[in-house]
Amino acid sequence: MKTTYLFPYRYKWVSGIMLGISMILFALSWAGDKYKPFEIVVDVFAIRGKKGFLFGPSSWFVWVTNDISDEIFFTLTIISGLIFAFSKEKTEDEMVASIRLNSLVRATVSNYLILLFLYLTVYDAPFLSVLNVAMFSQLFIFILLFRVSMYRFNKSAQYEE
Repeated sequence: MKTTYLFPYRYKWVSGIMLGISMILFALSWAGDKYKPFEIVVDVFAIRGKKGFLFGPSSWFVWVTNDISDEIFFTLTIISGLIFAFSKEKTEDEMVASIRLNSLVRATVSNYLILLFLYLTVYDAPFLSVLNVAMFSQLFIFILLFRVSMYRFNKSAQYEE
């Protein structure tokens, strides 16, 4: 089966290592200021930004001073997660494609059920954390479900031989 939308298999291990590193750095940066691995404070262009921290006036198309380490970790996590999740398997056939599609559907449904619950139970400032986690949750749920399903499939295939 021709799957042109998948990355080559050789990208899987490199993206897996990058995903692990970026997740560790991302978790450390969220753990608090004393655990931050490093800070990169630079002037960045913002479509909508504030010169002050919270209560300053906001403006359109301005330069603001910001720590961009979390943006770097977000970017690394998303890119490496997408490449890891959507790289071909060593043996890519119709069964693997079916498992991939089934895992993607289950990840989408379970992610939105979790988000619906959180939207109904988390309010105010902590809700921003829910939104941050929502960017990664479907991707991580998909990777988890797909890896577990592939493990079960490979284990059952070995048992049948």
